[in-house]
Amino acid sequence: MVAPSICFACGQVDRKLPIAGALAHKGCAGRKLSVGVSRVLGMAILDERPVWSMSSGEKLSALDAAHAEIARLQVRCLHLSAGLDADGYAQEIGARDTVQLLSVRYRLDPADVRRDLRLARALHKYPAVTAALGVGRPADSESARTTVNLGQADAIVSALEKVPASAGVPVEDLRVAEEAMVEAAGLLPPADLRALGKEMRERLDTNGPEPHRDEDEVSSREALWIKPADRGVSFGGYLADENAELFQTLIFAGAKPHKTPDGERDPRPRSKRQADALTAILTTAAGAGSAVPGHGEIKPHITVTIDLEDLKAGTRARGDLVHGDTLSAAAVRRLACDAGIIPLVLGSNSEPLDVGAEHRFVTRAIRQALNARDKGCIACGAPPSMSEAHHITHWADGGPTSLENLALLCKRDHINVHRGHLTVHLTNGHPVINRPTWSDPDPPPALAHPA
Repeated sequence: MVAPSICFACGQVDRKLPIAGALAHKGCAGRKLSVGVSRVLGMAILDERPVWSMSSGEKLSALDAAHAEIARLQVRCLHLSAGLDADGYAQEIGARDTVQLLSVRYRLDPADVRRDLRLARALHKYPAVTAALGVGRPADSESARTTVNLGQADAIVSALEKVPASAGVPVEDLRVAEEAMVEAAGLLPPADLRALGKEMRERLDTNGPEPHRDEDEVSSREALWIKPADRGVSFGGYLADENAELFQTLIFAGAKPHKTPDGERDPRPRSKRQADALTAILTTAAGAGSAVPGHGEIKPHITVTIDLEDLKAGTRARGDLVHGDTLSAAAVRRLACDAGIIPLVLGSNSEPLDVGAEHRFVTRAIRQALNARDKGCIACGAPPSMSEAHHITHWADGGPTSLENLALLCKRDHINVHRGHLTVHLTNGHPVINRPTWSDPDPPPALAHPA
């Protein structure tokens, strides 16, 4: 007697269905199996019984299987992401780049997406790492003895990528170093592999970095991070060489202890004095009145001559610049929101109907209120200094230059709004961005259940 089986394609229970034929019985409505079969097989492989029903040994074995499956899927995602990046598909659908597409769509940290793409682009140079990740490796191959996860692979590849070509390290030495680090990955987590990688680099590059290369390397590591904190921000970073010296000179000079009006010693701790010194430096810079992009100052004027109907429609027509070049109607509409561009609008008989007036520019007072309300690009959160004022109802369509008709957008998202990839509307007096169509993943396909 044949035991009853479940069709993996449609979920039907059939006592006459042999195990060998369980993938799709004759007449099954779900013969296109790829998604359904893989999900059912995955459930069987991962032993998705209730945790309470399993012994400790079974839990550990199930966890082993789950981690192995996660590692396999992570590698699959890595190569799919790299393929999308090579296709340039993110820009086609309106995202700034693949990092933005994947981080927004799957709610990931951009730094993690950037790291994975960097690893994927470099993997072809590291066969031992590639084999240890299980990419295209036969199950019984010799290289199957050691496996690495994505974190370990990134630690190894990042370390070897930092060995400069100018060091003249023989290819064979690099290969030996790669294989040694892969072997070490059988015992070491990513953090320890990074430390090992630094030692490897020092051994391989015996002459050390050349002076100019060393300067370039430390300069490239300069960074500043800022994140919200309770009633303020916390920040940190790294400055190199003369930038570090300038920073310390200004901070230390401003942080010298001062006596109080009563002649007492300065009660502030050094950390507070240094914070006050930085605040004083920023206040002085802000009071100097130097223009900062995106803060509402009038930018140099550009005059564009364009037909009124083309301007309103945002067609592929172009406007003429004074010095002989042209701008698309869409670009004129976008730049006219915040840039110093004066459109000379022509009627049906090419007569000038209107020369853009100053009232459509965002004044300093309006810009300050806009910065306070939106706090940066309403689409991606870029700070006000990197954002432009966008007319929700375009000024060419009668939209006023008022706080109620403005929103802050960074240049990329401003372009996407004018291209139709994003839209902005007001809700209770606040601008709201409609998320792009690419920002949400497709829902997983439903798995058929037995009747």
